[in-house]
Formats: sequence, structure tokens, C-alpha cells
Amino acid sequence: MPIFSSLYGNRLDRELGAADSTQLFTTARRKSAINEAQEEFARLTNCLERRSSITVTGWTGEYNLNATSVIPGQDFYEFAPRGVVFRYTDASSQIQELSGDDLIRRDPLWLDRYEPGWNVSTWASTTVMQQLPSVWYERLDGGARYLGFWPVPSSGSSASMEAFVTYQARPAAMTSDTNEPFMVNSSVRFDLRPYHQALVHYAAHQLEKLRRDDQASANQLQKFLGYVQQYLQAMRRKGGTSLTFARSYFKTRRDV
Repeated sequence: MPIFSSLYGNRLDRELGAADSTQLFTTARRKSAINEAQEEFARLTNCLERRSSITVTGWTGEYNLNATSVIPGQDFYEFAPRGVVFRYTDASSQIQELSGDDLIRRDPLWLDRYEPGWNVSTWASTTVMQQLPSVWYERLDGGARYLGFWPVPSSGSSASMEAFVTYQARPAAMTSDTNEPFMVNSSVRFDLRPYHQALVHYAAHQLEKLRRDDQASANQLQKFLGYVQQYLQAMRRKGGTSLTFARSYFKTRRDV
């Protein structure tokens, strides 16, 4: 079984042609290189997708994705293709979900151009108790990375709001010898086991730099990228492809 100790131990020994773990290829360097490889593989393949729910508070438009109160694992890397789903549950437990064409992704520059004053507007009307967003956006501000909604959401009496964020996650660093790569809350990703050897090649690519062997380092990087391409190919949809509109104009069509 490809556990952490095997990856930084005998598997890496074979690629480096050395069992040294005390001089040049120390155990600490080996472990660090394997964990770095795990992050790089996840970054290039987007293999570690997660979904997190955020409780939306009335008249609060932005939520910091780097905060543990929003993303408990603090492992947010970037939004997945599905992005964000907004759910409104009224006092009668009737659910309304907004996504896709009903909740479009924009950026602050677009809002600046087409919705002047959007970032200082909080109340659409003093008489409106329910207000649902039509746009979601991402905004960076120093150490914060905000998910925002516009118009600013508000719920009616005894209602609730929730957002579901699908994102690409950073894998947790392996610390125990019995850890496996890409584990999430102690759950093993069995489907990724065939690609664990990729981490060994990337680690060897980094460690060969210590021997100033650029050719060996480049060879190991190519082997790593081969696994990346193999994974991406395996994840491609089988069969033909079709073209679709970015927006469903038939859905929004109005008869004249």
C-alpha cells in the first residue's frame, strides 16, 4: 500500500539511486519534497474538489474564504467549475436555489461599470424584507479573499439562506508514516492510488537539484508530468462533444 513512509523511503530510494537519509537526502527533505509534490499534483489536475456550505447572514454581502468560520479547513485554492449555489429556505420550508444563469459570476470591475455604487449599497429598499442575489463575485483585499453577492441578500421572517461553494482544495500535508496522499478527514482517495508514484518522481525532481544533476531532475519532472496527463486524460468525458450557449437564451426568451 502506498503510504507516506514508502513514498519518501524505498520508492524514492529507487528513483534517486541512493538510500541516504542523513546527509544529502535527509528524511526531513524527503518528506517535504513528497508533500510539495502532493500539492503540485493537486494544483495541476484539480483532483481534490470539495464542497463547503456557508451560512449567509441578512445584509452581509461578503465572506472571507480564508477564514476558518467560512472554510473550516482553510484549504481553499480556487473555485471549481460549478462555482457557487445560493439556497433560500422560506418560513414554510420551501426551497429556492439560484445557480448558473440565475446566479452569474461577475468581477468587481464589471460591477463598477454596470452597477455604480454597488459596493456601498446595502439596502435596496426599506420596505423590502426579502432580497436574493443575481451575481456572485470574488474580491481580493490584502490577506482576505472574499466571496461576495449582489444585490446584498436578505431573508424574510423565519427564513434562512445558505451558499454552497465548490472549490479546488489544497491537500493536507502528510505527517504520519501511515498517511496516504490526498486524504480528507481520514478518508482515503482510493481512486488516486494509481497516481501516487507521480509524487515520488516530483520529489526526485526537486532532490536531484541538490546533486546539481539538471538532466536527472528534468527526467524526473517529465515522468511526473506524464502522470498528470494520464490523470487528465482519464477524466475526460468519453464520447462526442457538443457546443452550447454560455447563457441559456431560450430560458430567458420573452414572446413579443
